[in-house]
Amino acid sequence: MLVDRRTAIGLGLLLAAPLLARPVAAAGCAFADLAKGVIFQRQDGSRGLARADSDGTVVIDYVTNRGAWTDQRRVKDGIFEISRVVEESEEPVVGASAPSYSWSYSPRPPRPVDGMSWTGKVRERVEVTLSDAAGTVQRQKTRWTANFRVFDPRAVKLSGCSYQALAVEAHFVGEQGARSQRWVYFPDLGFGIETRRDGKENGIVKMGPA
Repeated sequence: MLVDRRTAIGLGLLLAAPLLARPVAAAGCAFADLAKGVIFQRQDGSRGLARADSDGTVVIDYVTNRGAWTDQRRVKDGIFEISRVVEESEEPVVGASAPSYSWSYSPRPPRPVDGMSWTGKVRERVEVTLSDAAGTVQRQKTRWTANFRVFDPRAVKLSGCSYQALAVEAHFVGEQGARSQRWVYFPDLGFGIETRRDGKENGIVKMGPA
């Protein structure tokens, strides 16, 4: 399945011809490096920061410029989220902690490559601590059947630099219903940035070294 031109524009990416090798840096290009940190901006104006951690995972802070708004995730193998703390409010929220999510996968999914498809079970755990006298912790567990698909290798140009990129789509089905996600995964960098969640687009418009 190929992404059509309208979808590509919606992702906020400038698409070039397919790229088989990392290009020589053009004038004004500063390649991002995950070990040193990668900054990025999405269409809604949110600026983020991604960096490699010592345990082999990648820590991605999707929102660094919107007050109390929080969206911090840890991923492995480039895109598979294993934890997330999220609070979608620019003002501090009184009454409970930001929800904390964690996920585990069975069998272990592989690192994304073109044509890969992975189907497995995902266990989700959500915790919220209430600001009552007892500090009550509410927990919820959900099981999903998930399918991840990797396709459409392209060259994308961001902030004057060209990168190899793969589209990754995931669909989850469980007792809570269904949900979906989409990423642009950068093999050269070893991580992906979410560009769609449950039908809501939020493409990448800038990316570079921290």
